[in-house]
Amino acid sequence: MNKILTLTLLLALPLCAAAQQKAAPKQPAKKKEAAPAAAPAKPAEAKPAAPAEDPAASVIEKLKAWDAKLESLKADFTQEVNFKEAGLKQTIEGNLRYVKPNLLRIEHLKPSRQLVVTDKTDIWIYKPDDNQVVRTGWEAWRRTQDQNFSGILDFGNYAALTARNETRVAGGKDGAPLTITFIPRSGKDYSLTLTLSTEDFFPVEAELTVETTVIKTRLTSVEKNAAVDKGLFKFTKPKGVETLEFGN
Repeated sequence: MNKILTLTLLLALPLCAAAQQKAAPKQPAKKKEAAPAAAPAKPAEAKPAAPAEDPAASVIEKLKAWDAKLESLKADFTQEVNFKEAGLKQTIEGNLRYVKPNLLRIEHLKPSRQLVVTDKTDIWIYKPDDNQVVRTGWEAWRRTQDQNFSGILDFGNYAALTARNETRVAGGKDGAPLTITFIPRSGKDYSLTLTLSTEDFFPVEAELTVETTVIKTRLTSVEKNAAVDKGLFKFTKPKGVETLEFGN
């Protein structure tokens, strides 16, 4: 039925048109109106640009990765302290031992002997030449006295170090050393630059700049996750040595 209706309509339309032509007077031919111009095509919407990848992000993740795997550390160190304003330089040689999470021993051998032993709760600082030992809280000492060791005292804690500082990465190509610089978000006038091993991203050198003082610490003879005698972290005061106790 639908096909029949469709065919009937198709046949009826020309007949109706012819009948209308006979009945209606002739009209002058109208000019054909120009077809309306097609609307301009909409330009394709540009996709939002992907956020630029932070070049420091992958380096930081690799730094955190070895830090998480570190259980112990044995190393020698050489440290140069440059007091630029005073025109003075001092070179220190020694060694350090670390056992995760909080056992740390730092021994100066040159130019004068000094021993630092801590479990990061209390800290002992022994100076044989002065026949004196200082005992105080770790946090109190860290806030005021440990600038010389910033960067190497953060073993096991590099995640926190990256969280409170802005980071910048440089080098690592064409033989240039790979470095990562930490700049405090607090606005304090210091910066810490670590030179990382290109093999495992271990920090072999730390350079701390505090106003006009520059402290460079380089680690050598590094042994990671080697056996360390925990007895080294128990300080026994020698007889006759004066003890100075300081609160927090």
